[in-house]
Amino acid sequence: MIADRIGADAARFLVAGGLNTALTSIVYFAALSIFPPAVSYSMAWLVGLAFVMVFYPDRVFPGGRNGFTDRLAIGSSSVAVFVVGLAILYFLEQVLQSHAVTFFATLAITTMLNFLASRCLLRR
Repeated sequence: MIADRIGADAARFLVAGGLNTALTSIVYFAALSIFPPAVSYSMAWLVGLAFVMVFYPDRVFPGGRNGFTDRLAIGSSSVAVFVVGLAILYFLEQVLQSHAVTFFATLAITTMLNFLASRCLLRR
């Protein structure tokens, strides 16, 4: 039962995350033509943050906590993951010197962190 619920949450998270990733990737790479990676990443995360706070409580974790304070909590956890992601992005840029590889590696790590944090907050 719990495994089914986690699986359903994970499936919805991946679909919503795919939409969010597509949106934020467009923002990131468009901004990258004008701004440095850290600024582009920040802009993309702000767009993604709004998406998460609006859609995740009702659509990704339906039946879970979805009040205003819960939306703030999920937004705050996303900001914390953003800071971690920014540090990862900076480190990987220095090591890999590839905008695309750095972006997707950072994306993979922050996706896992965001799912765990979001589920803990909205299903507690």
